[in-house]
Parts: sequence; structure tokens; C-alpha cells
Amino acid sequence: MKKIINYSFVLVLTVLSIFVGCKKNNPVPAPAITAISPSTGLAGIAVTISGSGFSTTASANTVKFNGAAAVVTSASSGSLVVTAPAGGRTGTVTVNTTGGTATGPIFTYLMAPSITAINPASGKAGSAVTITGVNFDAVPANNIVKFSGTTTAITSGTTTSLVVTAPAGGSTGAVTVTTPGGTATGPVFTYLQAPTITGISPASATAGTPVTITGTNFDATVANNDVSFNGTAAVLTSATVTQLVVTVPTGGTSGNVTVTTPGGTSNAFGFTYATTGPNIYVLGSDTRNGYGYWKNFVFTPVADWSNPYSMVGSGNDIYVAGPSTSGTPTYWKNGAAVQLSAQTGFTFSIFVSGTDVYCLGAIGTTYYTWKNGTPTALNTNSVTVIGSNASSYLNNAIAVSNGDVYVAGSRYLAGTTTLKATYWKNGNPVDITDGIHTGSAKASAIFISGSDIYVAGTEEVRDPGTGGIINQAPRLWKNGVSISLTTPANSLFNRVSSILVKGADVYIGGQYNGAGAVWKNGTMINTSTYALAENISSIFLYNNTDLYVTGASSSSGNNCYWKNGNFVEMDPGCNVVSPSCARTSANQVVAIYVK
Repeated sequence: MKKIINYSFVLVLTVLSIFVGCKKNNPVPAPAITAISPSTGLAGIAVTISGSGFSTTASANTVKFNGAAAVVTSASSGSLVVTAPAGGRTGTVTVNTTGGTATGPIFTYLMAPSITAINPASGKAGSAVTITGVNFDAVPANNIVKFSGTTTAITSGTTTSLVVTAPAGGSTGAVTVTTPGGTATGPVFTYLQAPTITGISPASATAGTPVTITGTNFDATVANNDVSFNGTAAVLTSATVTQLVVTVPTGGTSGNVTVTTPGGTSNAFGFTYATTGPNIYVLGSDTRNGYGYWKNFVFTPVADWSNPYSMVGSGNDIYVAGPSTSGTPTYWKNGAAVQLSAQTGFTFSIFVSGTDVYCLGAIGTTYYTWKNGTPTALNTNSVTVIGSNASSYLNNAIAVSNGDVYVAGSRYLAGTTTLKATYWKNGNPVDITDGIHTGSAKASAIFISGSDIYVAGTEEVRDPGTGGIINQAPRLWKNGVSISLTTPANSLFNRVSSILVKGADVYIGGQYNGAGAVWKNGTMINTSTYALAENISSIFLYNNTDLYVTGASSSSGNNCYWKNGNFVEMDPGCNVVSPSCARTSANQVVAIYVK
């Protein structure tokens, strides 16, 4: 029995010895990493880990990228293929098996770039542009930069900044940066093109005159355009990408005009300095500045004007009549008010002879003329009407000759609604029509030339059969004799507002069929030219050669006058109502004087 037990014990020890011996002869090897390929890439990329001691069972290998577990897609003892995990960070790669843990090389995660800004955001081809952002490649050659699809050169780079050149041939569009980590789309870069001048209007003018330069690629910011008149800088008043309004600079000479913007310098365009001409004064108003007057296109507002009606000049002095904000009869000399009465009323028209100032106006329902502040009432035995239709065009309602004061107007035939054309001499009425043999007639302008008395106005013409009004006929009466003014056809929308006599020529301004009209010796002239005006309210002949006329221009919407039939805007380039533009039918231009 003892022998059997001993034998069994020996047998067990022998088996254990064999087992232990076998274990020592077949250990599980520790893993080792010799290389990873690639060593950089995006999350999701396949990475091959080379080494030894890996488990041939994929799931038996635990692979981490800087601590983030990766999926093993295939395995052998010397190679693992894994997927770079999302959310991983640049760091070492480790492999863990039952044999232990191996630490390998660093895997660098590539991040997609992002653009935060470009500076400048606009410029010419060849301009240096700095692109700021993150995740650019520190090696400049590893970044591909495009301007709206056109590749450009990189002069320097870091991971947060690239300096590039706006490529020639590029076009306005988004800037992109492509690195091994991806592509970023940034802000738009605007290519600036050199401006081009296509026209200057007027092409000849004196210093101080506003001119309009038309073309392309101007800068909409006034300060970004430099305009030169043959080398002399000009002041800009407004700018769009196609139009600049500038003032012809003092000291400039005839030659080429150029425009320089951040996009470059334009072509040269010829401009001629005009010989200094007369001073042109225009009375009126606009929606920006209220009531005032222009001198050579420069507007001077007058605060206490309520609605100026007429203007005359004497030498370099300007006299204006019209309602005052004070509500009293007043006239102005060079903008300074001269009150004629403390009573409620206003002036209509004004005339200056030497040192004497004559005014026509009203206090209550009584009409007066004033000579240097001394009033004379107009005598009448019926209701009196001064002016024709709207009483805002009365430049020639008063005239003075040899100390005699003449006023044009109308008064009613007693007991009727028929108006008689009338003028007053020194306050006493002289009827031109009797209201019996003619229809209603209105005298609205008067001029004395030598011993001749010229009165202009309108007279109703009635149909002999029906008695209805068929024409508001414009009329000229010379010493009481009626002279017809020709019109293309009958119209009820005719008016006479102004008159001028020079030698044998008689000029009359007014309205035909709702549009401006000028007659010379009874015949309408330049019918289409003055059609932009709703009424020709003032006429001036300069040096017996140049005919200046003015009036409200509701069709154009701009303040203007005409010289020899040519339209002249006082706000050139003004197209849309704004703080610098008063283009509106509310504008009124009522009188002109040239010295």
C-alpha cells in the first residue's frame, strides 16, 4: 500500500514538472511597434502599424491614438491595420495584447483649415493680402490658395497666417485655402479696376463751375477718388461708381482730366477752361435749403424769406421782393431785410432806378407802391387783381420811367365777373380793355421803353356760337393797341409772366398749354427747348446777345435756367433726392439777373 501511494505521488510530481516545463518553453511574446504608416492624416484614415508580437485575432489587440481607442480592421503577428479614431488627438500610438503594451511613434492629426479674415478685402491684382485663420500648414508649399478659383503664390506662412499675392487674371469672389487637412472658404476679395472716363459735362467751364464726370469703376466713397484737372486737384461733391460731380478748380488750366482710385488711374479726358463770363444770379428755392439765390451755381439761403416773387439787380447789388416770415411788407438788398411797413402785408415786385427802390405790394386788400419806403395806394373803383393765376411770378408787374411808376394788373367791370386788363400810372388806373367788347383780360407784366408802354397778359376768346371759352390767348398791348402772340393752337392753359424790350425787339415769357414758352416779336421761339419749364417767369438779355430765361422746371425736377435756348442745370448730376440733391418738382426758380 505504501509503495502504491509513493508511486502515485511521484506520478503527480512528474506531470506537474512536465506542465511547468511546457509553460516556460511557450511564453506569449510582448508586442513591439517599429513603424506606423502614414504618420499623419485625418480622423477615419487607415493606418498600418508594423511590429511584432501582435495577436492574430483583431479584437485581441487594443490600439489607442493618444488614449482614444481605434478599431482594428485586420491583424497579423507583425502588422495591424486600424482606423484613426474620430476625436483622437495628436500623440503616441499604443498596442496592448496579453503579452503587454507597446508604445509607438506619434500620429499627427491633420485639422481642416478655417479662415477668419482677409486684409485688405479689396485691391488690385498684385496686391499683398494677409489671410488669417487656423490650421494652415506651416510649410507654405503645402497650402493652396485660390482667389475665386485662380491659384496664387504664397510668400510666407504660419499655421495662423498666410501672406499671398492677389493673382493677375483673378476675379471678385471667395478666397479658399486648401491644406492636407481640407479646404476652407473665406470672405470675398473684391478686385479693384482702374477707372475709365467716358465724358465730362460741360466740357468747357470756368473755375468754380460744377461739372459731371461719367465713366466706370469710380469709387462710391467721395474721399477715395482723386480728380485732377491738368495736374490741379479738384473738390468732389458727390460720387457713384459711374458718376462724379466736381468743382472746376481755381488755378487749373485746359488739358487732361484724370481720376485716381484705389483701383488705379483713369484714361486722360480733355477739358477746356472757359473764359471768365458774367455773374449769373438766380432766385428760387429747393427742398434742401429753402429760399435763397444762386450766384454762379453757389446757393445762398435767406432765412426770413417766405416765398420770393421777384428779383432785380443794380450793379453788384441784388434786390428781392416777396412775403417775409415777419408778415410785413419787406424787400431785401443783398439778403438784408428792409421793412416798408409794420402792418400785415407783403411785397410782390421790385424795381430799382438809380438810388431809388420801388416796390409793389399789399396791406390787407389795398395795393400800394413804395418809393424808398413812402407808400402810394392804387386808386380803383372795383376789386383789383395783381398778377396772373398764381401770384408767384411777378418780376415785371412794376416798371418806372422818368419818375413815373407803372403797375400791371386787372380790375373787375362793375357788377360783373369780367376782368379788364389795366395798368396804373402813379396810382391811377388806365383800362386797356373795357370788359364789354372782349372777354376777361389780365395784364401781368409791363415795360416802358422810351415813350412806349408795353403791357402783356392774356385775354379770353369765346366761341361765337356757344359763348364758351376756347382760348386763353396771350396778348401784348403797345400803347393800348392789342397785338396777338402766336400759338400753335388754342389752349386754356396759357399765361404771360414776364416782358423785356430791347430796341425794336419785344420778348415775352410765360406758358403755352401748360409748358414754358418764349415769344420774340409775337412769335414763339424754341418751343421744344422751353417745354421742360412749366412757366418762363424771367427774361434777361446780356450784352444784347445772350438771352437768359428761367422758370420752374417740374419736368426735369432740377433747378435750372436756359442760355440761348440751352438747358443749364444748377445741380449737375443730381438724379435722386438726397441731402446733396434737390431733384423735385417742388423746386421753384423765378428770376434771373446777369452782370
